[in-house]
Amino acid sequence: MNEKIDFAALAAQATEAYTNLWTTQTNDHSVRLSVFSGQYPWHHHPDSDETFVCLQGVLTLEFRDREPVVLAPGQAYTVLKGTSHRSHGSGRTVNLSIGVEGRKTVMEE
Repeated sequence: MNEKIDFAALAAQATEAYTNLWTTQTNDHSVRLSVFSGQYPWHHHPDSDETFVCLQGVLTLEFRDREPVVLAPGQAYTVLKGTSHRSHGSGRTVNLSIGVEGRKTVMEE
């Protein structure tokens, strides 16, 4: 895709409790826009790191083996492949996630 992307407009159109949209691809990585509040379940990606960029709200990344990472708008963090994590939005949260296109997601208990 070689077009301008308006993340704010896409986020404004999201009306579901959880929205995850593919927005573009660069080489073998996709950029997805997530709009949600609440908590996403525990999972990991065995074949790809995942970078989160917070655009709106407060995004907390929780881990089983260490302290959480809290992202404010304009901040980013990369979760390394194979790392169990879950994201939590305090109120409405808008973020980008970047990782290998078609990456496998393993849901956990």
